[in-house]
Amino acid sequence: MVAIKTIGQVLKEKRTQLGLGLSEAEQLTQIQKLYIVALETDDYQALPGDFYIKAYLKQYAEKLGLNAERIIQAYDEGKGITVEDKDDIQETYHFVKPSERVEPEEEEQKPWQHYVPIISLSAVALLILVGVVTAVILNRPETPNLITNDYAYSNTASTAKKAKSSQTAKRETSSSSSTAAAPTVSVTQATTTAITAQVSNMTDPITVSFSAAAGSRIWVGMTNSNVSAGGQILTDGANTLDGVITTGATSSVITLGTAQGLTITINGTPLDLSALTTTGASKITLQIDRTTTTS
Repeated sequence: MVAIKTIGQVLKEKRTQLGLGLSEAEQLTQIQKLYIVALETDDYQALPGDFYIKAYLKQYAEKLGLNAERIIQAYDEGKGITVEDKDDIQETYHFVKPSERVEPEEEEQKPWQHYVPIISLSAVALLILVGVVTAVILNRPETPNLITNDYAYSNTASTAKKAKSSQTAKRETSSSSSTAAAPTVSVTQATTTAITAQVSNMTDPITVSFSAAAGSRIWVGMTNSNVSAGGQILTDGANTLDGVITTGATSSVITLGTAQGLTITINGTPLDLSALTTTGASKITLQIDRTTTTS
């Protein structure tokens, strides 16, 4: 049976067929869950603009294995998509207005009684551990006293021993001294739409600084950082942004509306964006390795 469906219906059906939840789709496509819901409900007003709508539609369709060009064409023409439904599947579609959208409910908080068994077991385990440690300490054999007063040293021998100890300490201090390795930002993988970069030898806070060229309009999103979930648009009025990576995070994914006209530095070290030649959306994955030392 042939049916005409909206773009959102086609996207949602394909995601459901693949067995993906919204959170899984967000990880697969690197598109925020809020925008995925907007695409699947044909609520294009919730997206930043026409450029980003097409970019997200193309990216979402390709990740789901759909014909991205057909999706974009349907959007440009403002028409539905003709698809063939299986006779044994019947689904009812309901368009939800933006004002009627309901955010996913948070998981109901469990009462404190739910945690009583866990707390009890933890307390018992802690008591057993304390008992074992106490028994080991109490039954530890005494260390024989090897210090005797049977030996006498002359002042000369004592002085020589102190000098030797001082020289040994200096050698140990010299051999164990280390210097902090220089911070580095290196691209390990690259395509025209995505790069992976290794950030090494940097301490928290790690700040990613974005700067857009004059006349540019660039949308920036960043995970594991202080950048808002909806991202931020860099324009002539506000063409810079500092995103601080969450302390201890080992990775961060940067999503860009375009990389053209954009400069990125990490704690002052520039990130090479020359591989991102696409004028459309692109992605940067930062893999973070905290400060190490070398002898």
